Amino acid sequence: MSAAAGDLRDRVAATGLLPAGAPVVVGCSGGRDSLCLLDLAAALAGADAVLAVHVHHGLRDRDADRDAVHVAAQARRLGVAARVLRLAPPATGAGAAWARDARRAALLAAAERWSPGSGRERRVRVLLGHTVDDQVETLVLRAISSPGIRALAGMAVQDAEGRLARPLLAADVDRRATAAWCAARGIAWREDPSNPRGPRGRVRALLRAAQAIDGRATAALHRTASRAREDDEALRAAAAALVAPVEPGAPLPVAVLAGAPTAIARRALRLLAERAVGRPCPRVEARLEEVLALTPGVGGGPATAALDVGDGVRVVRTPDGVACEPLPSRS
Repeated sequence: MSAAAGDLRDRVAATGLLPAGAPVVVGCSGGRDSLCLLDLAAALAGADAVLAVHVHHGLRDRDADRDAVHVAAQARRLGVAARVLRLAPPATGAGAAWARDARRAALLAAAERWSPGSGRERRVRVLLGHTVDDQVETLVLRAISSPGIRALAGMAVQDAEGRLARPLLAADVDRRATAAWCAARGIAWREDPSNPRGPRGRVRALLRAAQAIDGRATAALHRTASRAREDDEALRAAAAALVAPVEPGAPLPVAVLAGAPTAIARRALRLLAERAVGRPCPRVEARLEEVLALTPGVGGGPATAALDVGDGVRVVRTPDGVACEPLPSRS
């Protein structure tokens, strides 16, 4: 093993996301990044502890079939178990968002069903092969479509439950390093021919132009994502402290919400909404000003005022404060 390859392996091992013998599911598209991760997982966790899962979205016909065959062949070469999960795309709306969400759900379901040997009592973590380059592309894509620090924060190294993790991103591994690893190990990878035409392909062209202007561009954007995530986590912690004294379903005093810095108040409103419906509510933050402008009981009017704020949430304003509840079903 070359010094560079040894350094990459040591960096990934140092993340602690691939301990020896711990069962893991590796989401494997057949590209360089996911195959590099699969090889590292087999080396660090042990081949018997690894399941490679390829999600076939049913969107690219024969080319996707070849990806699935390639992943299965590489898994056999590494001595790891492999499964191909075939999805049925909806008649409408089978875009990138559907593919991402469906893939995530399929991988997590595969992890729930699989645990090797004596490890059945252990939760199986899903590993994804996202790199520094993916993080930077995600930052740009989100920044041009979603306002706020959270967009700049990009992808987390792992989710809050620890069920899904990105070891290559945690180790600051970029796409050049995964290509070099695969080349050194004799691992052939597949290229998605649709990538250059899609949003990510166009963002990659934009980033190449930015890199030509300043060779530090990609590294600076990666650091921006890390710092934005730190800032967002600090603001969310402050918001959590703000709503902690309030029982679920009870109103948060308006004076508390209105008196907090806007960045904290937005996150506090979102936390109230997510408590109420039990799922992420990213659109709610943008409605803070409208919520604070609700005026129940003015001029002998109703004692409550309500506002549907998106994500299946209704905000109810009473003289006691602001509360959130699920939006009633229309059926």
